[in-house]
Amino acid sequence: MKKNIVLLPLLVLGLFAGPALSQQEQKSAEGGAKSGGPNGYGQLQWGTALSAAKEKVEGKITFVDEKRIIVSKDGDIEYRYGFFYKETTPEDSGAKKTIDTEKKSPEQPSQKSEAGEAKLYFVLVRFPYLPMEEVKKKIEEKYGPYTGETLKNNRGAILWNFSSTTIVLWVDDYEKSPFCRKITYIGKEIAKEVNDYQVKVFTDREREVLRKLSP
Repeated sequence: MKKNIVLLPLLVLGLFAGPALSQQEQKSAEGGAKSGGPNGYGQLQWGTALSAAKEKVEGKITFVDEKRIIVSKDGDIEYRYGFFYKETTPEDSGAKKTIDTEKKSPEQPSQKSEAGEAKLYFVLVRFPYLPMEEVKKKIEEKYGPYTGETLKNNRGAILWNFSSTTIVLWVDDYEKSPFCRKITYIGKEIAKEVNDYQVKVFTDREREVLRKLSP
C-alpha cells in the first residue's frame, strides 16, 4: 500500500515548501482568521469527488489521474486540482460497510455513489510572473487583508487564513523584486486528514526521506 501512495506525501510537502511561519506569525494568522472565506475553489467545494469535479474545473482538462489530480489550462493559466484518495484495508472496508448499513439515509444518496473516490482538498493556480503587489491587491479586494506572511529578501509566502480554507500566495525574488506566479487554495479539514493518514502509513524515517526528496 505504501508504494501506491508515495506521490501523495510528496505532493503535500510540496505545497508547504518554503519558510515556515514563526509562532508569532502563526498566532497573528489564527487571530486574524475570518469565519467566512471560500469553502472551495470556483464552483467546487472541498471534498467533491473527482468524477463530479471533472465537469466544473476551470479551463480545458489536459491530464487526469483518477486517484490524485486533474490538470487543466485556460490560456496561460494552469490549474492543478489535488485529490486525496485513501487506500483501504480489508478491516477498513468491513468497518465502513457496517457504518453504511447502520446509517443509511434517504437524505444522503450522493455519498454512497462517491464512496471510495478521491476527494478535492487543494487547488494550485499557476500563471506567468506578475508583481506581488498586483496579485496581493486582487486577493485582498475579494477576501480582505492577509493574516500572515513569511517574506524575507523578496521570498516566502502571504497567507489568508479562514475557517475552512487557507490561501497561500507564493512570492519569488525575480529581477530583485517580489513577484508571484502561483497561488494555492487548501481545504484545511481534508488537509489535516491527509497529514494524519501520512503519519499512520509512513514511519518517521520514511517521512524524513520523503521530506528531503520534496523539491
